Amino acid sequence: MINVDGSGRLLVVEHGRHAPAGLLADWAATRSLRIQTVALHAGKPLPAEPDFAAAVVLGSELTAYDDTLPWLAAELAFIEGALAASAKPEIGWAQVASRSPGVAGGPWLSWHRDAFDLPSGATEIAANPVCVQGFSYGPHTGVQFHPEATRAIAASWVRLVTPPLGEEVTGPLFRAADGAWQLAAAHAPRLFSAWLDGGLTGQKTG
Repeated sequence: MINVDGSGRLLVVEHGRHAPAGLLADWAATRSLRIQTVALHAGKPLPAEPDFAAAVVLGSELTAYDDTLPWLAAELAFIEGALAASAKPEIGWAQVASRSPGVAGGPWLSWHRDAFDLPSGATEIAANPVCVQGFSYGPHTGVQFHPEATRAIAASWVRLVTPPLGEEVTGPLFRAADGAWQLAAAHAPRLFSAWLDGGLTGQKTG
């Protein structure tokens, strides 16, 4: 199951007529999702663009490594494209839930495309609904946001981005954002001091 942005359409990739959406179709109806079924077994093509709300690739009696299947290469490429389309960068002001007295809840400048799982034995010091935002491991600390960034630094990052960021991203970063910049600048020394003094403690994972 793959989540992407788009219309209120659920794409269902079907490999055999005896393996349809079933209960999934009933559920989609309760969510006002219009189902588009692509029957690969009948030679139907996959969409060129991921303009659907979500996609479900159903099971099959065939194997995923059978290169003799005429539609397999295109399906694998489609899945890779859909996964890439569902990966969104987190660029802007991030509010985080602090798990440590040394970390303020934000706002913090966030600028990343990837996320990470909490390392085994590490202590979570910050998080938000997008991902883990910070951890400590013994005397070491890692944060996903950028407590070091100034307005000038962020402006230089904007100039380097290709393709350019739209106003919907750059506007909230700079326009009417004086308060966010001031809070981040006030919170940063506390975070740096807690790190250097070994005070970044929080929730430990197994």
